[in-house]
Amino acid sequence: MLSGCLSDSASGGPSHEQLEIDDGPTFDPGLQDVTEEGYYAALVATEDAAALFDFERLSDAEAEFVRETDFGASYLGVVQVCPLSSSMRFELLDVQDSEATVTVSLAVRDEAPHSDDRVISTLLLRISHPVPDRIAVELDIADRRETFSGGPP
Repeated sequence: MLSGCLSDSASGGPSHEQLEIDDGPTFDPGLQDVTEEGYYAALVATEDAAALFDFERLSDAEAEFVRETDFGASYLGVVQVCPLSSSMRFELLDVQDSEATVTVSLAVRDEAPHSDDRVISTLLLRISHPVPDRIAVELDIADRRETFSGGPP
């Protein structure tokens, strides 16, 4: 799912665009194994860091989203969750930023028709500068809340 236009956060946070990828490992050093439970977050703020994406695995639209990022004006927040199924989607609830941290609030929704496959779900957020030190994620999934964070890869 690609949001082609800039969105403003509910809390007045930074403008952003988003893209969701349901596949296997798309970012190294991110999640690599669909058989294990895991959470990963990172900030990609340079072209060198963007080279860590597996462009052979990405679709044309996904690769274009990464390659068209102007790292002089924006950065990518990477959020990965496993295992989810391909019928599950991230619902972006809010994006808040401070000098040190961008905080992303998400919920996972399971859409019909439901599937029972296992995928690594990756959410890419293209966020306008300035680049914080860390990304913090608050994720509501089923009846629990997971929190995790990361910095540059």
